[in-house]
Amino acid sequence: MIREGDRVRVVPREPSPPAQKFANQKGYVTMTSPSIYGPLLFVQLDNNLDGIDIAFEEVNLEEVPPLED
Repeated sequence: MIREGDRVRVVPREPSPPAQKFANQKGYVTMTSPSIYGPLLFVQLDNNLDGIDIAFEEVNLEEVPPLED
């Protein structure tokens, strides 16, 4: 289970426009929120200079091991 503060990579496993657009990018989970489709995880991507968090379903994220970063 992915939690706030975890380092993650976007891996598009289900058809989702944000997951496909930001595939293979890394960032940190800043917030979680319930939704009718399951929990949404808001991620601050490393190369997002605008400071905007992007919402992903948990199935489209994977934790990044500390040594891989």
